[in-house]
Amino acid sequence: MASASRRSWWKALAIFLFVGYQLLAYFVLRDSAGAAAVSGSTHACAYLIMFWYFARTLRAGRQPLITRLALSVHGSLPPEILAFTRRVTVAWCMFFAAQVAVSILLLAFAPFEIWSMFVNLLNLPLLVLMFVADYLYHSLRFPDHPRASIARILRAFAEVTSDPAAGTKAL
Repeated sequence: MASASRRSWWKALAIFLFVGYQLLAYFVLRDSAGAAAVSGSTHACAYLIMFWYFARTLRAGRQPLITRLALSVHGSLPPEILAFTRRVTVAWCMFFAAQVAVSILLLAFAPFEIWSMFVNLLNLPLLVLMFVADYLYHSLRFPDHPRASIARILRAFAEVTSDPAAGTKAL
């Protein structure tokens, strides 16, 4: 129980510091530098956290996050689906890392407006495109595999991510 309490304390502290930074950047830097700091740090932190969260499940002796999610939704899965879910977890990691890398490269080498368009406007469409590509590939590769509703997937995601010890079980 102390471990869960400690983990909650660290989460609360991280959220407090992140929100505090956002407010500080907004109120202290009231120009484009402040807007860039808020937009850029929010974008980078979100994708780095997601990268870490997915990538840590790819270590030896752990179940990839998408595998855990699929098992939670469908129960047992055939080996080819298990291999697929591992590759999907890797693909999401690559997507998250690419988001951060492109953002850094655009910030360093492109006009500010191009970087801002990527971070503020293209972010959501690219994320949706990744979901659609994942769904279409799965549908084409495994046409007979049953599909779950988005509501069921979201419930499974909440279940899977709320149990930190669940991912330590190897397949």
